[in-house]
Amino acid sequence: MTNDITPEIRPLKIEDIPQLIECIKRCYGESYPFHEMYDPAALQKIVEDKLMYSVVAQHQDGHLIGHCALTFDSAHNTSPEAGKMVVDPDFRGHHIAEAMAKMRIDIAKKLDLVGFWTDCVTNHPYSQDEMIAFGAQETGILLGAAPSREMAGLQNFTDTRMSFLSCYLPLKEQVNTIYLPKNHIDFVSDLAKRVNVKRIISESNSPGSSKSEYKVTVNPATQMANIKVQHIGEDFSSAISAELVKLDSQNLAFTMLSLPISQEAAALAFTQLEEMGFFWGAWLPNYSAQGDVLRLQKLHETVNVDEIICARDQGENIKKYVISEWERVSPKS
Repeated sequence: MTNDITPEIRPLKIEDIPQLIECIKRCYGESYPFHEMYDPAALQKIVEDKLMYSVVAQHQDGHLIGHCALTFDSAHNTSPEAGKMVVDPDFRGHHIAEAMAKMRIDIAKKLDLVGFWTDCVTNHPYSQDEMIAFGAQETGILLGAAPSREMAGLQNFTDTRMSFLSCYLPLKEQVNTIYLPKNHIDFVSDLAKRVNVKRIISESNSPGSSKSEYKVTVNPATQMANIKVQHIGEDFSSAISAELVKLDSQNLAFTMLSLPISQEAAALAFTQLEEMGFFWGAWLPNYSAQGDVLRLQKLHETVNVDEIICARDQGENIKKYVISEWERVSPKS
């Protein structure tokens, strides 16, 4: 490994895409879960549609040795995901990830974003350390959300699914009202202060109106279902229960549901979801123009929580809360 590493840190160009794919393969083989990162046409479309703003590290010899990005899931997504952080295993230890992350924040500010979030792996603390250094705060943990994957040059655990520590970094002040069940209000009130976002937190038993609107996607490769709720209707409990029955036959390991907690009906919906076995996953402030989203999770197999590494006490406290909520909603034998 060369000791004098001073790569150029710059935005991705379309012509970089083939090299980016090779960099992903050097790090993850074929196991990287975002399959579009192996598809040149899909990558080009995402970049041209301004749904992904990428930063790359280019070695002096011209080849790419790192990548990270801000990724929007739609035009309505106002706080994107900061992720897809990859550093060539031959060039780790040179603060390349930090340099790329700094430029990513610069891009976020130029885009005038209110903030962004990230899911940090928990089989090592390094990606958490990077986000913490920039002022991000932990808002949840997704337990066993993805299959284990080999990371070249890093410690790997292969007997359990991977968990992710979710963090949020605010860039601008924006006050929102959110609706939660009474038993979560103290926790979220304290969390909002730590994350440094101002929230009016209300309790409500209001049911939804009209028909629920949501989208269900299933990824067989990751054994995961994703339910994204756009509108909480009066049929919410029965509609989601029916969807879970449909999903039962697909042998999934993990179901995530994104709940828009800026809607007054969210408090009652949250309680109904807990009765179905869902529990706290991660809070994503300012996720859309409509407000905050809370990701709830439902597990269909066991997770080895002892392998979840948190970089600091705040993460450990979030981990304890999430595990206690999982235990609380789980059926008693």
